[in-house]
Amino acid sequence: MSKNKLLPIWAAISAVLIIAGIVLMALLGFNTALDQPEHKAFDVYYNVVVDLNEESKASLEAHCEDAFSSAGISYSDRVTLDGQSDPVSLTGTSFSETGNDFLLRYTFSADTEDSALAAAKTALESAIAADGAFATPAETYVSYATVTQQPMNEAIWRGAVGIAVAVVVALVYVAIRFGAGSALTGLVACVNDAFLVLAILAIARIPVYAFAPMLYAAIAAMVSLTFWLIRCIRLRENAKDPAGSVLSAEEAVGNACAATNKTVLLTALIAAILLIVCAACTFTTGAMPVFAEALLCAIVPLYSAMLLAPALHCKVKAAFDAAKAKRTRYTGKKKSAKAESEN
Repeated sequence: MSKNKLLPIWAAISAVLIIAGIVLMALLGFNTALDQPEHKAFDVYYNVVVDLNEESKASLEAHCEDAFSSAGISYSDRVTLDGQSDPVSLTGTSFSETGNDFLLRYTFSADTEDSALAAAKTALESAIAADGAFATPAETYVSYATVTQQPMNEAIWRGAVGIAVAVVVALVYVAIRFGAGSALTGLVACVNDAFLVLAILAIARIPVYAFAPMLYAAIAAMVSLTFWLIRCIRLRENAKDPAGSVLSAEEAVGNACAATNKTVLLTALIAAILLIVCAACTFTTGAMPVFAEALLCAIVPLYSAMLLAPALHCKVKAAFDAAKAKRTRYTGKKKSAKAESEN
C-alpha cells in the first residue's frame, strides 16, 4: 500500500491520542508528582575527616527529635544521606571527598513558624555542643530554609518559549529554502508531535514537573523539524536531477525517504542519548520518569518522520506541483498569445 493511501490511518491514530489527551488534560491535568509543594527544610549537616559512627548518628537523630518536640513542631518527612555509604547529594548540598559527610534533612509544612524552627535550631546546637560524642561541635551545621520549585519552573518555561521561537524561525527557513509545501508539512508534523507528547504524558500519567510538559512539547517539535529537514534536503537534491523532475509526488517522496531513513534513525538515536544526558544533568529527582519523558521527545517525532510526514507530503507535494504546472501552462499560453499579437 502506498504512503499516500496510509495517511488516513496515521492521521486517525494521532487524532485519537491527541483528543484523548486533551480530554484528560482538561479533566485531570498532568501528573505533577515530581513537584514538591512549597515547604521548609531543616538540615543537620556533619562534615569531619573522622567518620561519624553509628552511635553518634543515632545520638544526633535523638537530639533532633528532642529539639523538635521542645519547639512543638513535627516534620512530615526525613531524608538521611551518608556520604560513606550513599554518595548522593541533595540540591544545595555537596558531599566532600572524604566520604564521611552525614546529612539529616527534615521536611516541614510551609506554614511552620520560622520562630519555632529557630528555637529548634538553638536547642539542637546546644545539645550537640554538650554531647561529647562529636569530634568538635563547630563541624556540625544546622540550618533551615523555605524551599519552592518556582525558580526552576520559570527556567523551564523560558526554555520552552525559546525552543518554540527557534522552531518558528526554522520553519520560515524551510519555507524560503525548500518551498511552502515543505514548510506546511513540517508545521503539521511539529504541531502533531508537540500535542502527541502532551497527550501521552496525560494518558500515561507519567510524573512530571509543573512546566516540564511544555518544554518536552517544544523539544519534540524541534526534533521533528530536524528529521523533516533531513528529508527536505534530499527532496531538493533529487529535484535537481533531470530524472527526478519527472517523478510523481509519491515517487519523489518515496525515493527521498528511502535515501534518508538511516540518517533519520541515527539522528533519533543521537537525540535520545543527548536528551537523556541533559535530563540526568538537569533534574536531581524522579530519574526514571524524566528519562521516559526524554525518550518520548525522540520517539514521537520519529513516528511522524517515518510514517505521518511522508504520507502527508505526498498529498501536499502533489497539490503544489499541480498548482505550479498550472501556473507554468498559463504563463506559457500568455507568452504565446503575446508573441502572436506582436507578429
